[in-house]
Amino acid sequence: MTNTTPTDEELQSAAQSLREHNPSLGITKLLSQLKIDHPEWAVSEKRFKKFITPSTSSATGSNNESQNSKGNSSADDGLIAKTGIDPLLDISSIAPKIKVKMFNVQGKGKGLVAKEKLQVGELVWQEEPWIATNDSDLTPYLSSREMCSQCLTLFPQPNPPLSVPCKHCAEAHFCNRRCYSKAVDQGTHNDYLCPGQNRECKALLSFINQKKARDIQGVARIIAQWRRYRDLGDKKGAEEVEKRVWGSMARVSQRVKEAERREWPYIAKDRLEEWRLTHLLILRALNPSNGEDPESYKSFQRFISTKKKNIPPLSKEEEERWFSFDSFLELLGLIGLNQESSGGLYALHSHLNHNCEPNLQVRNLPKNWTPPTTLPAELPPPMTAATRGTNKISIIVKKTIHPGDELTISYVDQRSSRVERRVKLREQYGFWCGCNRCTREKKEEELADKKG
Repeated sequence: MTNTTPTDEELQSAAQSLREHNPSLGITKLLSQLKIDHPEWAVSEKRFKKFITPSTSSATGSNNESQNSKGNSSADDGLIAKTGIDPLLDISSIAPKIKVKMFNVQGKGKGLVAKEKLQVGELVWQEEPWIATNDSDLTPYLSSREMCSQCLTLFPQPNPPLSVPCKHCAEAHFCNRRCYSKAVDQGTHNDYLCPGQNRECKALLSFINQKKARDIQGVARIIAQWRRYRDLGDKKGAEEVEKRVWGSMARVSQRVKEAERREWPYIAKDRLEEWRLTHLLILRALNPSNGEDPESYKSFQRFISTKKKNIPPLSKEEEERWFSFDSFLELLGLIGLNQESSGGLYALHSHLNHNCEPNLQVRNLPKNWTPPTTLPAELPPPMTAATRGTNKISIIVKKTIHPGDELTISYVDQRSSRVERRVKLREQYGFWCGCNRCTREKKEEELADKKG
């Protein structure tokens, strides 16, 4: 999609409307909403500020009961992630008992709240990843054709009778043709990342496997999904990926995020060199340059010509948005903020905020699991190797949730100490947690110090 620059009159009208409907939101969140409403506009924050009036909110931080948002702060100098509500989701059909909300509290973005009472053991919704990423521990199963490359179902035996291999390479195997078709369309085994079709992706895939770089795998699959839609002339598909990535999912540059780490001054040079190398591998696989790498360019052009004839070259705007080094770091940061450890990126799940005493569980359950018919109910038992689930996640109520309550999960291991949790949240997600549990434990620690 080609971006256009709105006139001053158009931008002023849109800015006034946004402020009228969101009197307490800050400039960053209003700009995120503007990009959702007008994805075709190219508007810098500097220009947007000229047309927006200050927020009416006098809040300088959220109270201790508020849950934290990915990349946002609940107390002091936290990172502010670019985020927005996903316009592609029909939440009322996916999860009819909840709704999405933009919080009018400085440093806190979107979240989910209950419309009705939710009881312990209740299934709130189930969701498949829109971008799947594989845990490196599963590589032996995938490479030996003991597991579906799309849904991650473990086969009863390697290469079972009804399973389907990739037509072009030995890297992927699927439960059936439906999983194969979904893998191609959803990016798990995109044509552009199939080494049997696009030989220029081999070095990138080798790097991902050697480094167990699940985050790089996620970035590559996002870009490949957009590029496939775009090159095949599927404008709707390409625009949907663009809206979700640049207008909805929380993101902050990985460079900015890692600068929060205590050791950053000592590792910055090595990290930047590693990112540059990885960025070059992605360019070689998905957008090689004729000037800098003519052999890879010719090979890639031969590949895409098998998909569709006369594919137009990328515009300058498309090059900048999807293939610049800064965009690569933004996508890397997006993966870090949103990736669910068990399966990848989930559109509705990405709206959930953190609490050290969450009221929800995120589970990967077996295909034969069925929700309880009476509530409240016991939570599903822990998984074992024999009962491993697929990459479809089930969101289950852990403790009673009342109408208006925010739905929360934990981004970190709840068994960790307060200090360990807060440091990890600050370094990986950009905020200092100020939830009730952290506040309570801090008081207990201070009291113990006084007694000691």
